[in-house]
Amino acid sequence: MQVYQREYHLPRHTNPFPEILNDTIYNRILKDPNYWISQELEDKIIQTVSQSLDISGILYHLGTESLITNAYELLPLDDSRIDLGEMIERLPILIGRLTRVVYLTVKPTSNQKVIFVFKYLPEYQEKWYDAVFFQGMLNGLAVLFELKTFTIRMTKTRLFGIHVSHKELGEDILFGAESNEYEMEWEEDSLFLSRSRLTKDDVNHRHRVMVTSRMDSQLEEISIVDVKDVVGKSRELAIENRDLEAAVEVLKSFKQELEKKQLSMAKDLKLAKNIQKGLIPEIIPDWNGIQFWTAFTPMQEVSGDYYDYFPYNMDKLGVAVCDVSGHGVPAAFITALSKLLFSNFKKPKPSETFKLINRELLDLVKQQGYTTCVYVLIHDDYKVLYSVAGHPRPILYRAKTKRAEICEGDGTFLGMFPDAGDTFRDLQIQLEPGDKLFLYTDGLTEAENDKGKAFGEEKLIHIIESCAEKSIQETVETILTNHKEFTMGTDPMDDITLLGLQLSPMLPEFNLIKAKGDEAYHKKQFSEAVDFYEQAHQILPRELDTQLSYGKALAYSGNFEKAISLLESYNKFKTNHFKSHSVLGYCYYQVEMYEKAEIEWKKAHSINDSNLSNLYNLAQLYRKLNQKKKMKDVIEKMKRIEETYLHILPLEKKWESLPDE
Repeated sequence: MQVYQREYHLPRHTNPFPEILNDTIYNRILKDPNYWISQELEDKIIQTVSQSLDISGILYHLGTESLITNAYELLPLDDSRIDLGEMIERLPILIGRLTRVVYLTVKPTSNQKVIFVFKYLPEYQEKWYDAVFFQGMLNGLAVLFELKTFTIRMTKTRLFGIHVSHKELGEDILFGAESNEYEMEWEEDSLFLSRSRLTKDDVNHRHRVMVTSRMDSQLEEISIVDVKDVVGKSRELAIENRDLEAAVEVLKSFKQELEKKQLSMAKDLKLAKNIQKGLIPEIIPDWNGIQFWTAFTPMQEVSGDYYDYFPYNMDKLGVAVCDVSGHGVPAAFITALSKLLFSNFKKPKPSETFKLINRELLDLVKQQGYTTCVYVLIHDDYKVLYSVAGHPRPILYRAKTKRAEICEGDGTFLGMFPDAGDTFRDLQIQLEPGDKLFLYTDGLTEAENDKGKAFGEEKLIHIIESCAEKSIQETVETILTNHKEFTMGTDPMDDITLLGLQLSPMLPEFNLIKAKGDEAYHKKQFSEAVDFYEQAHQILPRELDTQLSYGKALAYSGNFEKAISLLESYNKFKTNHFKSHSVLGYCYYQVEMYEKAEIEWKKAHSINDSNLSNLYNLAQLYRKLNQKKKMKDVIEKMKRIEETYLHILPLEKKWESLPDE
């Protein structure tokens, strides 16, 4: 609710939810974090907020905080030490204390792999945010024990879909399962946890966790040095030197503060890393004949560099590369703001977008941080408008001349000066087939070798020109290889981001082949369409429209396995195209993967509920599986949407012929 207030700039005492709670309860919730509300009211609040804000990261963070805050109570009272495995065995106790609607069963499968099974009471219907919160709690275990290499993923859930990125929860979640399960696996487990004794001098009675190394010969990157022996010996000397005794007490105080800060840093960095992973796209799809390839190398766990793409309907695509001041969690926070602001401000000119973002960053960050940026707006006729805000200027390679040059551009950075808008200019270039454009952060060119010489723009231009016959992917990878060889033996000084784009030199050929494929598809000559789409797909393998058409043609020509591969890849880009899910469900059905078919048809219906074909398919699926009740429910839903739908009556006759469950 506090995030909602900040996002919409609401006064603190203005209740934005008068339809679900009164002003008194609203203010009580904000003032008292322990104020109890009913499950029903909590559901309403979360559902209302999540309709306009992505709060999955906040729920994940709350889950982690909940585990860390309550873990102390699970430690042995005699101050003996326990490892991660023992803590996991005690976790069901904590779940039982926190909630009465879900119970946890732990199933170890090896010394470093565990399955967590969450079982809900029959009268409680779990929600999508339960899945996020509980995975955040499991992440709290990794933070407490400072695991460096681990995975936590959801494998099964009774839900039929989650309104957040499935990728963050797990790659291959089985929806509609009988249980809710997570799998946790880790490589190292080198820490113990124990209670520390509270002294009379500890007036605040704050709980403190002592962390020690399992093996004396090994040191963790974030570890706590145990100076117990040093303090003891210092006390002996304090008999003769009271000044030294006072110094030891000060040292103890510093040590306690250091322990708290180290644990807090580890927790914050882990959370920030997980959040930032969801902000930066792994792949930018081909668009209108333009191919993209990126390289992203953070210096620390979280990065101040950021890149992203922003579709403007069908005729324009925005691409941004940013470099936030500083590193770590504060920089990661501004990258998160940048994604939100670029998504909100899709203006026809990059300079206008910069002006609005600069104003918002000033209001939100209060001149405590800033970002440089280059923003390009690509039109469907390959005209490129771009603007620079204190950032390295783009490098343009012309295929006709086989020469690369630094583009024009100037302007101050975003989020520091109220009058920065006066410095932003829009510049224009026209891309031709084969041309390449490179956007990058200064970590690439300012990196030095072991002799203190910078990589520099001249060397970068020389490498680009030497890759005249190479694709954009090969060019970016060649630049990285040369960069690594140049900086070998030195520590990175900054985050490195390189984004390259190229207007395919084979675009005319692609358009011709794609048009032939479309013509064959419309004539329902699917086998012939497959041949054309395959050729087009080889030219632009990440062009989404071709990928979808290719997948549909494969499905309708009977090549279900290959169609599944194409459509699964397409859906990873979250285009929310109901047809891709509908056809994928059809393919799963044909290869008798009925659970997955059910999931895809439900997704397709949720995207376009006016198209009853997906409900019809579900009804036929339930008939095949002899699931009479589910079939009846789907038929009733079809009636509510369109009672005159011609397939309803035949379905009802088929339903009547099914045996009772």
